[in-house]
Amino acid sequence: MSSAQKQILAGIETRIQSVLGSSWNRMSYSYELEKNDFRTIKKSYGVGVDSGSTSEGTVNAVTMDQDFFVVLATNAPNRKDDSAEREALDEIYDNLELLYRDFFISKLNVSSIVLVVSAFDLDAPERPADNVISVRANFTVKHRKSTT
Repeated sequence: MSSAQKQILAGIETRIQSVLGSSWNRMSYSYELEKNDFRTIKKSYGVGVDSGSTSEGTVNAVTMDQDFFVVLATNAPNRKDDSAEREALDEIYDNLELLYRDFFISKLNVSSIVLVVSAFDLDAPERPADNVISVRANFTVKHRKSTT
């Protein structure tokens, strides 16, 4: 992983902690959610990096469009109906919208290399474990590093 990716991931983590607060904890596994122990954590998040490619840039700099993701998971105990699931999803979607706005405005606290955060999209909700529901948000970060 490049230093730019590390800086961006650290920025994402910082922004998540700032926006969501201490009630949300980092998952141990962001890529394989079913490996997490959701019994001890009520609200959790994960971050990761996906594919990327170079894009048109300027002389003496490498510009990349890099995909990143945030996944939020929370408890949604099964009851006689899906009201707990709807409430959990409402909270997750609200928080993902807050995060995207914050990412866009703050440039992930790495404005020295991040040019723009864009192309925000959401995957369908998943159930990585009993009584847990999660949603993954994908977005693109255009970033630039000097070659000199």
